Amino acid sequence: MLNFEIFKKSLRRVFREFLSMTDLTSETLEVLPKTYQSVTARIDLSGDVKASVWLNLTYPGALLAMKELKVPFNEEDRMLMDAVGELLNMIVGAAQRDSTVRYDFSLPMAQKGERYSLSLNPKTKKSAERFVFEEFEATLLLEEHSNVT
Repeated sequence: MLNFEIFKKSLRRVFREFLSMTDLTSETLEVLPKTYQSVTARIDLSGDVKASVWLNLTYPGALLAMKELKVPFNEEDRMLMDAVGELLNMIVGAAQRDSTVRYDFSLPMAQKGERYSLSLNPKTKKSAERFVFEEFEATLLLEEHSNVT
C-alpha cells in the first residue's frame, strides 16, 4: 500500500523548488469532483503496487508550469499538457525516492478541457487532496488498483 502523505509532501516540494510556489491551504477530498477542468496528467505505477497518480491544474497553474519549466509557449494544447505531465513526473519521482514501496512508473498522459470526467475505477481505493495557491488550484489523486504479489 502506498503512503499518500509522501505524494502530498512531494507535490509541495516540487512546487516550492521548481515553481517557487507554496500552497495557501489544502483540504482532503472525501468526495471526488464529478468533473475536472483545465489540464489533468496521469502516471501509472507498476511493480510492488498497481496504481495511478493524477494531477489536475487549473489553467493559470498550467501556464506557470510552462513558464517555470521553460516549456516554449505557443497556442498548442500539447505544450500545456506536456508541462503538467512533467510536473507530475517530478512529483512521482520524488515520492519514489521517499517511499519504501518500490514501483516503476509510466510516461505521463494528459488531457485538457472543461468539465470532463476522469476514467476512475469505482472499485479502487482513492486518496485526494486539493491545494489552493495564490493564483491557481491543484488536485492530487492517488488511485490504488490492487496489490501485485
